[in-house]
Amino acid sequence: MRKNILFITESYHYAPSPNGNCVEKVAKELIHQGDNVTILTLKNQEAKKNFECIDGVNVFRVNTYAEWRVLFSNFGVNMISRVVSKIFKLLKNIFVPLHPFRSPGVLFNLYFLGKRIIINEQIDTIVAVYRDFETAMSGALLAKKYPRVWGMLYSLDAISGGVCSNQFVPENVHKKKCQKWEKYFMETFDIFCPMKSHKAVYDTTLYNKYRKKIKYLDIPNLLSDEYSYNINQDSTVNFVFTGMLTESNADCRFFLKIFKIYIEKETAVFNIYGGISNGIKNILKEMKLWNRNIFFHGRVSQEDLINIRNQATVFLNFGNEHSCGIPCKIFEYMSTGKMILSFSKIKDDASTPYLEKYGNALILMEDDKQIERYVKKINEFITQNIGYQISKKDINNMFYENTPKAFSDMIHLDN
Repeated sequence: MRKNILFITESYHYAPSPNGNCVEKVAKELIHQGDNVTILTLKNQEAKKNFECIDGVNVFRVNTYAEWRVLFSNFGVNMISRVVSKIFKLLKNIFVPLHPFRSPGVLFNLYFLGKRIIINEQIDTIVAVYRDFETAMSGALLAKKYPRVWGMLYSLDAISGGVCSNQFVPENVHKKKCQKWEKYFMETFDIFCPMKSHKAVYDTTLYNKYRKKIKYLDIPNLLSDEYSYNINQDSTVNFVFTGMLTESNADCRFFLKIFKIYIEKETAVFNIYGGISNGIKNILKEMKLWNRNIFFHGRVSQEDLINIRNQATVFLNFGNEHSCGIPCKIFEYMSTGKMILSFSKIKDDASTPYLEKYGNALILMEDDKQIERYVKKINEFITQNIGYQISKKDINNMFYENTPKAFSDMIHLDN
């Protein structure tokens, strides 16, 4: 039966967050299956239109104060930028009692536009995507307002298992507040869908009352069958990373120590597609690798990524310091069947079970004492697997739960 589905998410299509990227893949699958999909999301510097239709998906966007913050930081005079920055820090303090909510205005904008969309588009299914509390809460309010509409909270990040981003809120206070809202969401929505990697958070007695509503999903980033990737057998080893490199998230500094030694004996390049912090950029320049062996290409289109993946010899993954955090990009990497080199900061890195199951991956725990040994291991790994590629059929069999279709099946079977 065809459904009219409304997703509420903090970004979509243009410069999307990892969550927004997941939603877009699911939306395309639902459209392919004959459903009608509407997206309610936020404006950003890349996406300013109130409404547009993208690949058959109706996309509505609301204003957010973050637009002004980005505008001033990018184009304002230095003094104005500093003043505006202080204003936003002050606002952050003012909204501490409302934590974990950050912007009442965004919440109201999402809720009121959401009401119009539900009526005008005859919505029968709401999927609120948690990354910000505003998107989750607006979905909950709409689910209460329209009880005939089936509601799902899709939580790609663990709500109470995540890290507090507000330095003025103690971690224990943050956790208690998140648990309170989690229970409210579980009461309100028809089903609550966290990731499989969050089981340690939700398989506790605290949530026994809501056990029947908790349905685990997984990150739906496995690429579709329409792409076939080639093995790059060029003599130059092409290490590829797609995403955002920073000191706190996808930290490549340990790999850089290895890479500098590796290129003394082997011919290799490291290509970065996405974003990079100034701190990492300065390290690359100090190491005299910037635009020599390491190249930064900025953001690229999904179409260009197909060719980029074809040219890759080895994909790079840099694990998180938090056990609930899975870099979504590993599923795109695994879709190619190619080699993956992954670095872990903690023993219970959430990427590890997937990469071990995948097989064509080398997983290394970061340890400065092991650098020389790791250089040899990496060289052996590449030499032994240079012509090997896992078939698309085997990948789909191993990771069906990571396809957009698995998400679509959940909506149609439970709704």
